[in-house]
Amino acid sequence: MTKSTLSTATRPASGSVPAESSKSDFNVAVEKRDVLHAVDGRTGLYYSIPITKNAVNALEFRKIKSPSDHKHPAYQNEQGLRVYDPGFTNTCVSESKITYVKDGSITGMMIAGLSALQSCHLETVPAHVGENLYVGRPDRVDEQIILLLQSFAMIAAASYCHSISRPFTPPKKELSYIENFLLMTGHVATETGLPNPRHVEALERLWVVVADHEMTCSTAAFLHTASSLPDVISCFISAICAATGPLHGGAISVAYKHIKAIGTVADVPAKIERVKSGKELLYGYGHRVYRTTDPRFTYISQVLDGLTEEVSRDPLLQVALALDKAASQDEYFTSRKLFPNADLFAAFAYQAL
Repeated sequence: MTKSTLSTATRPASGSVPAESSKSDFNVAVEKRDVLHAVDGRTGLYYSIPITKNAVNALEFRKIKSPSDHKHPAYQNEQGLRVYDPGFTNTCVSESKITYVKDGSITGMMIAGLSALQSCHLETVPAHVGENLYVGRPDRVDEQIILLLQSFAMIAAASYCHSISRPFTPPKKELSYIENFLLMTGHVATETGLPNPRHVEALERLWVVVADHEMTCSTAAFLHTASSLPDVISCFISAICAATGPLHGGAISVAYKHIKAIGTVADVPAKIERVKSGKELLYGYGHRVYRTTDPRFTYISQVLDGLTEEVSRDPLLQVALALDKAASQDEYFTSRKLFPNADLFAAFAYQAL
C-alpha cells in the first residue's frame, strides 16, 4: 500500500461537523471521496486520512496527538495515536520480508538457503516420497549434483551480498561458473562491469587447490550422512557444517583473525612466546597429515604473487610474513615439524579478492 500524508489538523469552522456529530450527520456534512474524516474529541482538531484500496495507513494516526497537558504516561503525546488490534485481526500487510540480520552468520544463511532449495524439490527426498531413489541410479545422483552446484553458487552469493548490504547481480549464461560467482557477489571491474580476469584465475586456482584433498572432515561428514541414503542436498549441508569448524575450513577465517589480533610486526615475538608456553595456539601452522610444508601453500603463494597490488593494501600481510619468518627459524616449531599450511595465507588471497 502506498504511503500517504495526513492533512494538517485544523479545527472545524463554524457550522461544520461538530466533534460529537452522529454518523448520519457526519456523512452528509463531508464531501464523498476516498478519505476518512475524523475529529479528535479531546482536542477538537479535524483530520483527513486517505483511503487506498479500502485500507488506511496506520502510521497516519501517529500524527493525531493527545492534549499536551494530559498527564497519563500511556498517552505518550510525542508518539501520537496508536492503533490497537490484538492478533492483527483487522490489519492488512502492505509489505513482508523474511530475512536475516546483516551481521548474522553467512554460513547460517547458506544452510537456510539450501534447506529452502530442498523444500522446493521434495520429489528428490527419499523419505518424503517413501522409496529409495539413488541406490543403483547414478544418473539421478548426477542430476542432483548439477542442481546443487548451480544453486549453491547463487545461494552463497546472495548470502554474502545480504551480509554487506550489496545488491545481488543475476548470473549471465555466457559467463563461466567462477565468473558468474564473482559477478553475483559484485566483484567486477568498474570499466567493464565484469569480473577481473586475474581474480577469476586466482579464485579458480584456490578452489582447485582445496577441491580434492582426500578424506577431510567435511568429506567424511558428507559420506557419513550419505550412508543413510538421503538426498544430495542433505549430505552437502552436513559437509558445510563440518567445514566451518576452526580445525577445518574455518581455520582460514580464524588464522586471519588471530593475525589481526597480533597487531603489528613488533608484536610477533610476544605471540611466538605465548604459543611456545602453551598459552595460545598458532593457527595456520602444522597439519595433521603433512609433516612438512603443506604442498598447497606453494600454490597459494603463487596466487598471492598474482594479486600483489590487491594484497599490498592489507597491512596485516606484513604481520603474517613476519610470523612465518619467526616460526620457520625457531627450533620449537622446526623440531616438531610445524610448518605453514594452506590456511595461513589463503585468508589473504580471499581478502584481496
